[in-house]
Amino acid sequence: MLQLALLPLQTGGEAANVDSTAVLVGMIIGLIIGVLIAAGAGYWVYKDASKRENNELQWGIGVAATLFLVFPIGILVLVAYVIVRGDETGTEPMQEGGAAGGDW
Repeated sequence: MLQLALLPLQTGGEAANVDSTAVLVGMIIGLIIGVLIAAGAGYWVYKDASKRENNELQWGIGVAATLFLVFPIGILVLVAYVIVRGDETGTEPMQEGGAAGGDW
């Protein structure tokens, strides 16, 4: 009975013959895609946090690193940033008439 349970774990002959270059190319493509996703999300968080004056470097690097190293936790960190970031940006609307327009 134990032999039948372990049968799927055994590989033999032609089934174990996998083209190593195809595996290597697939890993490199996956790595490049992962770096691009992490860098893009980190850049977006950095730009958004700088508008809101929210420790932009820490948020950008934190989101990018967790997305690249541990993808599911990186998604949670990105969602946490969107929740914590707040609704107000640091830019204030310009008054009509310039800076001294309301003083006179």
